[in-house]
Amino acid sequence: MLSTNAWLIVAAAVCLVVGILLRRWSAPRDLKGAAIDAAWSIALGRRTADNPTAIEAKLRDIRAQPTWTGTAARTAGTAIAHLLAQVAAVAGLVLMVAGLVLAAAGFLWR
Repeated sequence: MLSTNAWLIVAAAVCLVVGILLRRWSAPRDLKGAAIDAAWSIALGRRTADNPTAIEAKLRDIRAQPTWTGTAARTAGTAIAHLLAQVAAVAGLVLMVAGLVLAAAGFLWR
């Protein structure tokens, strides 16, 4: 049987892992982050015709749809994924902070 300290450490590890996984899932779907990354790529001169930015790649994917309904569906999917990514990023951050608090409580519990 694990002690209270050990259970707190286990809970902290689970919270940290789930938080990190949520943040990693949300990163490629976040349009705000992609726009900031595109601005930095252009400002630093890393953007070339062979190396499009993330925003350009998403727009190219949307424009590649053969019909108007396909374009609308891809645009709506991208927008919904962005909203879910924002929620997942915040939830991941909250879980990581909770994991750190649980880890501190596990180490300091007497």
